[in-house]
Amino acid sequence: MSMMIGRGWNRGRLLLLASMLAVVAWWGWRALEDIALFATGQVDNGYILLAPFVAGYLVWLRRSRFQFVRYRPNLVGPLLVAIGLLGSRWGDDNGVQLFWHGGVLLAMFGCVYSMTGWEVVRQFAPAVIAVFLVIPLPGRVREALAGPAQEFSVVTAHALLQMLGFEATRSGSVITIAGEPVAVGEACNGMRMVFALGLVVFAFVFSVPFSTSTRFVLIALAPVIALVCNIVRLVPTSIAYGWLDPETAEQVHDIGGWLMLPLALLMLMGVVRLMRWLDLPVMNWRLVPA
Repeated sequence: MSMMIGRGWNRGRLLLLASMLAVVAWWGWRALEDIALFATGQVDNGYILLAPFVAGYLVWLRRSRFQFVRYRPNLVGPLLVAIGLLGSRWGDDNGVQLFWHGGVLLAMFGCVYSMTGWEVVRQFAPAVIAVFLVIPLPGRVREALAGPAQEFSVVTAHALLQMLGFEATRSGSVITIAGEPVAVGEACNGMRMVFALGLVVFAFVFSVPFSTSTRFVLIALAPVIALVCNIVRLVPTSIAYGWLDPETAEQVHDIGGWLMLPLALLMLMGVVRLMRWLDLPVMNWRLVPA
């Protein structure tokens, strides 16, 4: 923070910014509390707890860029604050959680923007995006994504089990193996980890000085990587529930969930190596601009 002081900043202005953020947070406390309840009360929304750490990590990597963020008061910031607060109030009154939650975050961003201008976005855009990823995804969107993901994962896992020589049958999202019905479809449709994997991919691509095209490719492949990881998890999980005792099978299920993240990183590094082997431009020369 000492780098900022002396570039138009002083302790009074920093205190003013902190006070503005505190006032907006106080005004939108119920929305922020509701986001926290989503993150801690529903397993599928656990990824929300990861987003602030990803944002902080990306800021820390770019900490030398604070020297470019000058004190530049402007009128766009207060406009964003007003839009955010009005949008949050409208969302609260009409039961639209996306506006209720997102409006408060937009207002807080507007506080920062009102004193820094566009430069804070230019220097810390990935971290800003990561902060907004704490907004819980609407239920309709989740359901629209979960259905096809579940169907594809279960069908593919069933086919792989048969290829491996296991007598397995499928009925909807239930796989029967060794005479034991295994309802793994809903429990392992990937939605509980897909957004966590997406955040891992996001942190990976913006923590390394990849070229813009490489970042686009890796982010575009994130859903495919999540599906592949989930299918890899489904096969041993199905076998465990069919052949082992329930307690051991549950352990296999949990361990498989934790292994999805390192597996996703390995797949990402494999894609990068493939691009290098194809002699495609992968890296930028530097992460921090001169």
